[in-house]
Amino acid sequence: MTGNETSLSKGGHPNSGRRCQICTGCGLCPGVLQQETEGLRILTRQMLGEHGKGLRNVDGLRLVAADVGTTTIAMELYDENGTVQDRFVCVNPQTEFGADVLSRIQAAQDPQKKEKMFQMIRSAFARGAERFLKWLREGEQMVCVIAANTVMSYLMMDWDPKELGQAPFHASRLTGARFAIEGSDGKGMQCLLLPGFSAFVGSDLLAGAYASGMTESRQMTLLLDLGTNGEILLGNKEEILATATAAGPAFEGGVNRGIWGADLVKLMARLLEEGAADETGLLKDPYFERGIRIGNVMLTQESIRSLQLAKAAIKAGIRILVEQKGITLHEIDRVILAGGFGYFLNPGDAVQIGLLPSELETRAIAGGNTALAGAKQIGAGILNRAFWGRESLWTHECPVRVINLAEQAHFPEYYMEAMNFRMA
Repeated sequence: MTGNETSLSKGGHPNSGRRCQICTGCGLCPGVLQQETEGLRILTRQMLGEHGKGLRNVDGLRLVAADVGTTTIAMELYDENGTVQDRFVCVNPQTEFGADVLSRIQAAQDPQKKEKMFQMIRSAFARGAERFLKWLREGEQMVCVIAANTVMSYLMMDWDPKELGQAPFHASRLTGARFAIEGSDGKGMQCLLLPGFSAFVGSDLLAGAYASGMTESRQMTLLLDLGTNGEILLGNKEEILATATAAGPAFEGGVNRGIWGADLVKLMARLLEEGAADETGLLKDPYFERGIRIGNVMLTQESIRSLQLAKAAIKAGIRILVEQKGITLHEIDRVILAGGFGYFLNPGDAVQIGLLPSELETRAIAGGNTALAGAKQIGAGILNRAFWGRESLWTHECPVRVINLAEQAHFPEYYMEAMNFRMA
């Protein structure tokens, strides 16, 4: 055993580096816990509702759902029974201009870079559409419903995102948009970009709210979509609170590219249990300078600090929304962990490092890609004419209140209190 290894290395960490970063809930990745898989099945049954019983062709239309994230792009083509017929997934090519939305906003101030980012997204959609063409029957055309964070929406439509990156962080284009992707032999794809809520709470959260059943249920639901941007919803059919906080690259393996976010949480929980790191996140000697090897990955002090900052922001954001809602943690009925990070996250590990309050551990289930699932649900409604003619996809019976954490007086205090790795 070398100077930067511990007993935690025994057996290695079998899933590190073997997962895609795009969770569609397909269940094909290794290491999925049985209870997580079952939770996803339950959520999927709830998700579709009356409009998802069949995606019957309307005037020869075929449904495609898409989720455009800062890091990844996922598209799915469905048959008339709502079954996934094909998938197209890729890394968002805009990562060339930075790993987070603020980097993209800054890059977009150069007209040539802005144009290139626009073309990159459209080219990715064109590749997806071209892949799906082989499944179309004569006379059929694809309709793609797109969920995306607000910055990605702006760049997809070639809008200037400058206003999203400076106070007061106002978003003037939140109503959604339509565009077309030209395909070979005249078979293109009509696209509907869903509306968003604010500069940092986009249509991916609108779709997530539909997918989680928050728009139709009285159950108090907490939805956590933890990627480069940490987005949080709390509420039910009566009212939903929405917020977002900068999580950085920690949940997507940005600092340690060989460790996916859920694995990083698990490894951190083990370090705390073994006493190799203290609650302040400090690695003990002799690991502080060189890091600590666990299996085939190296956990560094830098990656621990990245996780620490991200989890403190999420924990503080949850606390603010709970206070704004006027409830206690015990009144939250369900916690849905969305995205690839949530699909593999063990709630016990999340509680161990202080990412989730301990009161919520037994109520957490994996939700998979709720943005993609919600886009499918909304698309099913469109094809079944349930949403045709609506000016807004959001029902008046379910108002949404966006909370800007920067304007909350207690957020800095809660953030600092959540910094340590401890259960609370």
